Amino acid sequence: MPPTAPTAAQRIALRKRAIFAAAGKAGLDLRDAAERGRMVRELTGGRCASLSQCSLAELNAILDHLNRGREGYAGRRRVTPSAERAPLLSKVDALLAELHRVTGTVKPLSYADGVARRVCKRSSLDFCDTDDLKKVVAALATTLRHELSKRVP
Repeated sequence: MPPTAPTAAQRIALRKRAIFAAAGKAGLDLRDAAERGRMVRELTGGRCASLSQCSLAELNAILDHLNRGREGYAGRRRVTPSAERAPLLSKVDALLAELHRVTGTVKPLSYADGVARRVCKRSSLDFCDTDDLKKVVAALATTLRHELSKRVP
C-alpha cells in the first residue's frame, strides 16, 4: 500500500517540531511562552500571538528565519578579493544572476567553480588569478549568449 500524504494537521505539527529544533540550534530557548510569543508576533507582523494561531505558510516563514540565523544565509564563505580580482568576481556574480534570469534555474557559485575547474584547471574561483578569472568570465558570457540564442526564434 503506498504511503499517504500527511494531512494539514500533521504538516503543521512537523513544522512546529522543526521550529523548536532550529531554535535550539540557534541558541534560543522557546520553552518560555513569553519569548516564543514575542518572536512569533515579530516574525508574523502581529498577525499571530502564538505558534498555534499560525498558518502553514507563516510557520514556514518562521522556520526559514530561524534557519538563516542572525546574520542571514551568506552562502559559502569566500576570501576577501584583492583590488584587481574584485571587479572580475562581481562580473561572475552578475553573469550568474543573468543566467538565472534567462534560464529560470539558479546558478550558484559552485557552478562558477565548475567552470573554473573545466576552463582553468583550478579547484574553485578562490584559487584563480586575474587571467583565470577573465577566462571564467568569457566562458560564462559564452554560456549566456548560447542560452539567449536558444530563446530567440
